[in-house]
Amino acid sequence: MTEKVSVIVPVYNVEKYLRQCLDSILQQTYQNLEILIINDGSTDGSDAICREYLEKDERITYHIKENSGVFDTRMIGLQEASGAYVTFVDSDDWVEKTYIEELYDKLITYHADIVAANYYLFNDAESLFYFFMGEQDYYERLYTPVQLIDGLYETKFNKSFALLSAWGKLYKRSLFDELQFSKDRIGEDRFLSLKAFLSSERVVYLNKGLYAYRERTGSLSHTWTGEWMPALVCEMEEKLALLANRGYPLEKTINLYQMVLKACLANSRFHGLENSEVYRQITEKYQALSLKPQPHCGEKRAIVLAANYPYLDQVLATMKSVLYHHRNIRFYLINGDFPQEWFTGMNRHLVRFDSDIVNCRVTSSQIQQYKTDISYTVFLRYFISDFVKEERVIYMDCDMVVTGPLDDLFTMDLKGYPVAAVRDYGGRVFYNREIFNAGFLVIDNAYWRAKQMSQYLIEMTNEWHDRVDQADQSILNMVFENNWYELPFDLNHVVLHNHFTDYQIPEGQEFPKVLHYLSHRKPWFPLAAQTYRDVWWFYAQLDWSEVSNNLDLSPLREVDLYPEGRPLTCLVYTSVAEIPHLEDLIQRLPNVCFKIAARVLVSDELARLLVYPNVTVYSGINNMPNLDAELVTLSDVLLDINPGEKTMEILDRFQLEDKPILAFEEVKSTEHHQQVFSMEDWQGLVDAICNMRKVRE
Repeated sequence: MTEKVSVIVPVYNVEKYLRQCLDSILQQTYQNLEILIINDGSTDGSDAICREYLEKDERITYHIKENSGVFDTRMIGLQEASGAYVTFVDSDDWVEKTYIEELYDKLITYHADIVAANYYLFNDAESLFYFFMGEQDYYERLYTPVQLIDGLYETKFNKSFALLSAWGKLYKRSLFDELQFSKDRIGEDRFLSLKAFLSSERVVYLNKGLYAYRERTGSLSHTWTGEWMPALVCEMEEKLALLANRGYPLEKTINLYQMVLKACLANSRFHGLENSEVYRQITEKYQALSLKPQPHCGEKRAIVLAANYPYLDQVLATMKSVLYHHRNIRFYLINGDFPQEWFTGMNRHLVRFDSDIVNCRVTSSQIQQYKTDISYTVFLRYFISDFVKEERVIYMDCDMVVTGPLDDLFTMDLKGYPVAAVRDYGGRVFYNREIFNAGFLVIDNAYWRAKQMSQYLIEMTNEWHDRVDQADQSILNMVFENNWYELPFDLNHVVLHNHFTDYQIPEGQEFPKVLHYLSHRKPWFPLAAQTYRDVWWFYAQLDWSEVSNNLDLSPLREVDLYPEGRPLTCLVYTSVAEIPHLEDLIQRLPNVCFKIAARVLVSDELARLLVYPNVTVYSGINNMPNLDAELVTLSDVLLDINPGEKTMEILDRFQLEDKPILAFEEVKSTEHHQQVFSMEDWQGLVDAICNMRKVRE
């Protein structure tokens, strides 16, 4: 069933064009319409035409008001609109027959809040299309608001004008419920789409001419008058303020603002306004904007990372996770081989977060201080006090990601301790004493500098390296034995075995605040079996514009990872490599996620299935009850289609949670109630999964 779309048509003295506009709306292939004609006090024959069409179609409602401008007219239309979606069509323009149908289809397909189409430009005086797109120009693209704002002034295909105009779009009506606008202000209508974009989560753009924009002679002649120039400047300033307040990149908008100021000055001179107060004010603004920007002098918060260049992807994932939830960060990267060009380029990205990164290069002479056969890279954190000037420092390993704000740690009372850390259960299990995990540290850097900690740690390493088995962590625990402040486990959730992570996630969070992918089971390895694997990949794959999209710096949520909801997930838990029809199922169900898990190391035959984008393989997960629990929780269906030994614990859990178990008759477990198919009827199993997916959607 299609939902109602409200079409709002502002009318003012357009009797020459009105019939073409209304006919194009009535002829839409999408029929579930509510057409609201709002007459803004027309003084020509527009009223008679509106009443004529009111009698033609019961979907039309007609409102007459005193003249107050197009923006106020649109707002009245929004107040009266009852549809789930709304579009604006100016009364001197017209639309293609499929205009609403195509926008609606894309909005539903992409689960978007707004769909914007491009337009044709028709010059009324010459009766010619000045701008017309062909089929070869078509493309469609999904944007987050940050991506859209960053590309808002793209000139190719007149895209900028299409996006910034109120018309040519299909909006969710609810976007306008909380938006604030100013009445009776020049240029406010141009804010309509911008504010709607900033309130949305997903915007689709179609590079297709579905809207015909009529350019009429003299319609813009007022733009450069003494009244309109300050209004235009004010509009740009408010746009900048709005974007800045929400943390959006400003470079392109500032450039446009500067161009507007320059154009205002040129047109003022053309109209003989050089001696006016307007000219003086705009000149001052243009001169101020042309000054070389000064560097930010505010105190940044220090986060230290330590890695060498082969660990680049991991460094970036950690940084993106931090900046997804923070601003005003100074990263220090202690390293031995990162190119300086990388830091230069990275700082261009970080400026939008009011952050930067410092190259802390460890020299060969510093490395030669080590008299140990252990790789020096694990000791890079020793040099923190040599490079970092801030009094409070957070150190993080680069096999970590942050899922929420850490602001309190920069000001917390350390109770006089030189370091704060999370207790490592490995100390109790393996050493029968309490130790801390050195992957995440809050450091009193003034203490470390006063005690010349870097040199002392090097000396201890040289003396004890052959008598410790946890390298730098052992040394740090020796130096700070009984002299460290304990942090909650939430700040270093070791993603490993259950006895390392046996605690409850704090209320109000969906994920532990800091995830530490300890051991050789790193999530960036294709067959690494680990919990929270999808969280690491979420941060690793973020574009920098997407990082800045978390405007309120809120903690990570499930919906961030899966904006459209988790796909229907089928789990196969096997001890054999040859699983009948598994690849057939994967191929026939591309929108279903398949998780293939094995207690033992998987064969090449199963590993090969990773070529399919809807497959994840978990290899060698024996003695990982945490991961077993996660697989059961996140899977919707268990496929008991594997021959050989059964993993009864998994079958029992699915049965206990009343989750469906689908099986092949020839290989099924005999102890569980299942929906059973013969191997020959594997298509029946496909149909059953499809039906589950439809019910879920």
